[in-house]
Amino acid sequence: MKYRGIEICCPSCRSDLEHSGGDLKCLGCRREYPIIAGIPDLRLFPDPYIDMEADRKKGLQVEARMGELNFSELVDYYYSMTSVVPPQHARQYKNGLLAAVDRAKASLSVWHAASGAGGGQAASVLDVGCGTAPLLVAAAPHAKRLAGVDVAFRWLMIGRKRLLEEGLDIPLFCACAEALPFPDGEFDRVILDSSIEHWTGQKEGLAECHRVMGSGGHLFLSTPNRYSLGPDPHMGVPAGGYWPKRWQAAYARRQGAIPPKRNLLWKRSLVRLTNAAGFSQARLLLPQISEAQRRQASKPVKYLAALYQTAQKLPLSHHLLFLVGPALLAVARKPEAPKHQP
Repeated sequence: MKYRGIEICCPSCRSDLEHSGGDLKCLGCRREYPIIAGIPDLRLFPDPYIDMEADRKKGLQVEARMGELNFSELVDYYYSMTSVVPPQHARQYKNGLLAAVDRAKASLSVWHAASGAGGGQAASVLDVGCGTAPLLVAAAPHAKRLAGVDVAFRWLMIGRKRLLEEGLDIPLFCACAEALPFPDGEFDRVILDSSIEHWTGQKEGLAECHRVMGSGGHLFLSTPNRYSLGPDPHMGVPAGGYWPKRWQAAYARRQGAIPPKRNLLWKRSLVRLTNAAGFSQARLLLPQISEAQRRQASKPVKYLAALYQTAQKLPLSHHLLFLVGPALLAVARKPEAPKHQP
């Protein structure tokens, strides 16, 4: 069935769905999936930080304030009711969210150039792990049809606010990356913008991205570099990816936070995963740091950003940044299906 112009199916057995009393029911395995605040909840399991019912409750609390708060205020409201995110981390995360559209635009520019797509429009784009939807905003001028997926219902509510403020009407779905609710070949471009590091099953998630992508389609991917020497994206400490997990957990608890549940990747592991999922022509790239990101950063981080931009221009240090730089971008392609001979 189509939901707001996007073909969807049961994420468990991939059979067709039908409307059933305002919700969705699978015609094959008979699973039922609720539609909450206009967003189909097609998850087979929750995200690692919160159970489904608590996630839905928090998302509906956010939705109740959506009409009276702007995006920035809504982010503040969300963190005000989230006791496991200490204030200093909330400020760091919010700064990142406010600069995220400009960062996504910079990434898209790099991805388009590397894939040969230029600035041309894609027929259909899926953002897996869309969060607050900055990539969907950035990609809107480059696609005829877009959809966003995230396992966190609460973040989709905040993402909807961002889209509304941008005048965009893009369907959002609550679902697991490892079990996408779309039929084979539904999209010709799949984008993972700083999401794969949070997945429980990275191999399974990439295999799903490959499945829902049409022949010859492109995968665009960004992720923090595990061996970065810069500030950790989740804890803020230098070189956090080098820390043993027990040190990370202890530090997070001392800050009053939940230890980050993630699996950071580096150059070789990222290429290995994309190859194993069936993608070809994987190419690693370095991200650009947008002006908006620099404006939001602290003085020490601004200094590091300037060094990073300079290092990108020098051949030796450019190569070194793939090992210790802050993040990695990648472009990969789903091979063309072989043509049948008459």
